[in-house]
Amino acid sequence: MRSVKFRPTGPVPSLAIGSFDSTISIWSKEDEDWVLMAIIEGHENEVKSVDWSHDGLYLASCSRDKSIWIWEADDSNEEFECISVIQEHEQDVKNVSWHPTKNILCSSSYDDTCRVFKQDDYDEDEWVCVANCQGANGTVWCSDWEKKDTFRFANCSDDSLLRIWKKTSSDQEGTANGKLPSTLKSEEEWALEATLPKIHTMPVYGIAWNTNGLLASCGSDGRIVVYSEEEGEWKVLAVQELGHGVFEINCIKWWNENTLLTAGDDGAVNMWTLSI
Repeated sequence: MRSVKFRPTGPVPSLAIGSFDSTISIWSKEDEDWVLMAIIEGHENEVKSVDWSHDGLYLASCSRDKSIWIWEADDSNEEFECISVIQEHEQDVKNVSWHPTKNILCSSSYDDTCRVFKQDDYDEDEWVCVANCQGANGTVWCSDWEKKDTFRFANCSDDSLLRIWKKTSSDQEGTANGKLPSTLKSEEEWALEATLPKIHTMPVYGIAWNTNGLLASCGSDGRIVVYSEEEGEWKVLAVQELGHGVFEINCIKWWNENTLLTAGDDGAVNMWTLSI
């Protein structure tokens, strides 16, 4: 298994699991048991990441086959229809991340880029690449959106750096304003807003933004780093050395505003409380 994500809506708890066998399995909790509801097939190679949209209507998946698939889900968790196959990346797609309030998707890839996709205003089944965020010197491993109704996301990469990207212009609107229809637009303006202080010494694999605006990262060097933003400047708030001993840390998530979970190559999941 490569990725697990809970569905944010629905009558019962449910989750999606992306697997090495190129499938996605959907599970729902019934009474005290977890029941397999569906097996989704389509990718030609291992599924590296899955993520639900904020309203639970869409499931995005990405794969070593260089593609991103967007699935439309029903409330029963039994029927999933692929409404779009996106093939913009030149190499494996490592991670997909939905915006917390909008139907906007960010992807991270071994081709050293992050790309932003949004639903077309005129065709809900069409997804358009509106930005290609370049600048990383190596694989972009993970991205995460700011947990607000804004247009900022952070990513981490093989070059040991964390970067913040921000939308700097509105997209083109319809012909009513004398502009091109949305189906013909290809880009928005997204700019590199900040490069965070370099604390990691090796590739950074995981990044997570919490609701209080703190950003946490983990990586191959075994470090866990927490950053805070003060008046537009990013500062290091806390550093934990050897979070999983000598092993790499592959994933980091916020449990709540001051508690982190990390998963490492030692097979353990550790919980950390931030004391500041």
